[in-house]
Amino acid sequence: MNSRKTITIKEVAKVAGVSVTTVSRYLNGNLGKMSVATQQKIQQVIQDLNYRPSAAAKNMRSDSTHIIGVIVGDISNVFASMLFTGMYKALQPQNYSVMLLNANDGADEERECVEKLLQQNVDGLIIQPSRSNFEDYYPIVNARTPLAFVDRYVDATPPSVIHVTSDNYEASQRMCEELAGKGYRHIVVVNITTVGTSAQIPRLHAITEAARRLGLRLSVLDLAGGDNAWLTDTLRVISANSAQERTAVVSLMGPLLLRVLAAARELGMDFPRDMGLLSFDDWEWGEYVGHGIDLILQDPETIGRKAGEALLATIRKQPPVSNEIVVPTKRVLGHSL
Repeated sequence: MNSRKTITIKEVAKVAGVSVTTVSRYLNGNLGKMSVATQQKIQQVIQDLNYRPSAAAKNMRSDSTHIIGVIVGDISNVFASMLFTGMYKALQPQNYSVMLLNANDGADEERECVEKLLQQNVDGLIIQPSRSNFEDYYPIVNARTPLAFVDRYVDATPPSVIHVTSDNYEASQRMCEELAGKGYRHIVVVNITTVGTSAQIPRLHAITEAARRLGLRLSVLDLAGGDNAWLTDTLRVISANSAQERTAVVSLMGPLLLRVLAAARELGMDFPRDMGLLSFDDWEWGEYVGHGIDLILQDPETIGRKAGEALLATIRKQPPVSNEIVVPTKRVLGHSL
């Protein structure tokens, strides 16, 4: 009689430090959501324990985890926290837990976040992308995990992927037409170039096209290549020439508006006395600066909520209203133009 103890899949999982479901997926060759390190660990434990899987072990299946993975570009940004608030309000009442990870606006960090969440067998992913080409997201497609992008565009995204953004292009076109109508002839855009994708990209494209169409002069101050002292010096020169050519400064993000205002304070500059000022923003704090900054206000909470709702519809095999959802911006009138 052979008294040798039979090793079970539960023991393999315990020694490997993973779930029984993960071991079962490894045995069946379902490796799309599994890191190479996890595969190697399971294989080593199987060899060490001389484990022989049964048919029952191979046929074990996992139910829905009721977990949605969320990756934001920069968790310290107010926009990201409001995005998450909207997602949570859509998902939590439907008994879904939300795992939030921060990519720090880096391609490598985001890749690691995706891998970690796929290992958790999440039911779906919502990503504020840091990479600009959809090929980088093929592991998610290969794992057949429902996916939604928010805020930023990714090149060559297939129609099956949910995409929720602000009306960046249209709002920027309307802004240029408004500035031209107010008599501004020179637009100074303040942006910051990123390695990957950014909501600034469609805004700058729209402003460039509209300026050409309306006969406006366009200057771009890229803060990726200059510090606050450089910005202050540049605005000093532009302001000195604004009497000959009516000029408006346009900030493409709320955090950049803070830097513009800091430079203006150092220069003793007043808006709109010296130049006009308008900014994209994520919340309405700009209304309370001076006599109020003119803003194009985004609605990140609604973006997050709609992304959560659309992703749930996909998970439940229900067709969403649309996979391409555009959330309107709001023009907040101030006294800086």
